[in-house]
Amino acid sequence: MIDESQMTLGRDWRGEDLRGWLVSEKLNGCRAYWDGAHLWTRGGNIIAAPPSFTRELPKGLHLDGEIWCGRGQQEAARWAVQYGNFTGAEHFVVFDAPEARGTWQQRIAEAGRLWRDVVRFEVCQSRRWLMERLRDVQAGGGEGLVARNPIITSYEVARTANFLKIKKPLFVKSFC
Repeated sequence: MIDESQMTLGRDWRGEDLRGWLVSEKLNGCRAYWDGAHLWTRGGNIIAAPPSFTRELPKGLHLDGEIWCGRGQQEAARWAVQYGNFTGAEHFVVFDAPEARGTWQQRIAEAGRLWRDVVRFEVCQSRRWLMERLRDVQAGGGEGLVARNPIITSYEVARTANFLKIKKPLFVKSFC
């Protein structure tokens, strides 16, 4: 069984300087963990995904990600995960490969070699850049951003300050 005690959990961004951190869109779907044979919810339940959904997932490789149906479609993702109502609109988008070696950037590159849907990221240039990116994502119907510390060399379990959720602009001292 896989549950949140074995997953990386982000915490809310409090205005820290994120220059150099790796930033991607925060997908608003349902968290899912592939253990190489089954998909699990954050709560430790097996997701009853149809074989057509799991058939191509890499066997034996652990992947942490999100069942995602697109921006503004969290309810559709929830229906798929909670009730097994998969319509074909769902994607398993990977944002980490827990058993791969190296930094997050190296782990996500490894996941991308083996799976087609992985998050795309950019290096944070400045607070202004971060706020512009956040505005763009939210203007397009997205939830927000996540940032990962580029120097952490392993998958961290539990809530960590090295994985931050950025959901709304905060008025904090600029570091530009």
